[in-house]
Amino acid sequence: MDTVGLDDVRAWPGLDVFDREGERVGRLTGIYIEVDSGRPEFGLVRTGLFGLRSVLVPLSGAFEESGALIVDLDKEAIKAAPHLRRDEPLSHEAEEQLYEHYGLDHGPGQTLELWELEHAG
Repeated sequence: MDTVGLDDVRAWPGLDVFDREGERVGRLTGIYIEVDSGRPEFGLVRTGLFGLRSVLVPLSGAFEESGALIVDLDKEAIKAAPHLRRDEPLSHEAEEQLYEHYGLDHGPGQTLELWELEHAG
């Protein structure tokens, strides 16, 4: 999958997020970067009827199209992802569960940190 850089995600604040089948998932409200590399790893997506739930979605292979963010996953995989409380830091255990859920490699010492998007609402 294609790697997404910080220059890519700077243009994504507040975009609606759609799965690869075109179903709306939610709204992008933040980015989690891998601390050592500075590479954007996951998008924080507010989901649900009233936007009360947040999940992290891998950004590898994601792209903007017609003012929307398309991620390379289906909605069911995203809905089944571990929930995230916005007011709590992401624990190492939660990171491991997240990588495992999406079938991604979580390298030793790898740490994610929230990088808030300007204008995300």
